[in-house]
Amino acid sequence: MTPDFKTIEVALDDLLFDPNNFRFQDEPGYIAADPTRFAERKVQDRAAQRLRSEGIVELKNSILANGFLTVERIVVRAYGEDASKFLVVEGNRRLAALKWIRDDYDAGVPVSTELVELFGAVPVLEITSQDTESAYLAIMGVRHVGGIKEWGGYQRAKLVTELRDSHEFDTQEVASRLGMSAHEVNRRYRAFKALQQMQNDEEYGELASSSMYPIFHEALAIPAVREWLEWNESKSQFASDEQLHLFYDLITPTPVEDDEDAGDPQPAKMPTYLQVRELKSILHNGEAKRVLFDRDRSFNDALGIAKAEEISQSWRTQLAEAISVMNTIGALELAAMTDTDVESLKKVKSLSESLIGLHKKLTSK
Repeated sequence: MTPDFKTIEVALDDLLFDPNNFRFQDEPGYIAADPTRFAERKVQDRAAQRLRSEGIVELKNSILANGFLTVERIVVRAYGEDASKFLVVEGNRRLAALKWIRDDYDAGVPVSTELVELFGAVPVLEITSQDTESAYLAIMGVRHVGGIKEWGGYQRAKLVTELRDSHEFDTQEVASRLGMSAHEVNRRYRAFKALQQMQNDEEYGELASSSMYPIFHEALAIPAVREWLEWNESKSQFASDEQLHLFYDLITPTPVEDDEDAGDPQPAKMPTYLQVRELKSILHNGEAKRVLFDRDRSFNDALGIAKAEEISQSWRTQLAEAISVMNTIGALELAAMTDTDVESLKKVKSLSESLIGLHKKLTSK
């Protein structure tokens, strides 16, 4: 059944949060509220607090920067016998953001005239279908199960870059307009510019594609990779052409020679961001790094060497932890030690003396 709607305007105070919203139901200790008590002040306050704790600051800032866009209307259904109140079916986060802005305004924070006027008449869609419950479930299915397709990382990063480069918005303004954190805006901008750098490369440009965006997004999140490729923050690009071309070789297929019998291209060694994430281990290991760039060896060969050395060096950490634990043994615990405990300490002492003696023999001239 297709839900029926009509457009109405409702005062902010007459719009009620849904305390039994689906987004609350996987929270620890969730208990459904009695539908007959939805309009009570404490019930509404608790729902509002839950929504604020979900992180609607970016949404609030977006409304302050762009105004309240009515392209996607808040969807409501009449609540109570006199229908003076309306329960929000879809748009609880937007309602929470609006009420937060109204609270700020009441506390003296400047708010645009357009938003202040909105407090008394919010445009919404009222479900007018006789079976409002079925209509409600249909909307939840479309919006949150099948879902309106969200833009991927590349598309969002492209918009961020256009706002910064073409419209000259600063990071904070872009963050407010798009409902992102400033950190996320900067990260997406850097990754898009890095991909653009590859797209503009004379040798590798034709191999670059939007599907590679996650690779650059991950690469710029890892300090070791940024340093290896010499990321220049002021120019928003990598400075080391030599290292960068080695990186491009790793993320693109190896072309075949001009030979009919050469066969298919060799797949990229690092086709996804997951391999890029492991570079931090390989770049700090000379042998692993050499194997990485050997065309006859695989990425897993290089990673195996790096991980093996990390494991072999882990004894230092484990020894430090053991020393730390032993330093915490108090007098009462010492007095309560069993014969087995004492034997364990003797073994530690004996093994330590043996290792020190062996070290002296190996290092003496």
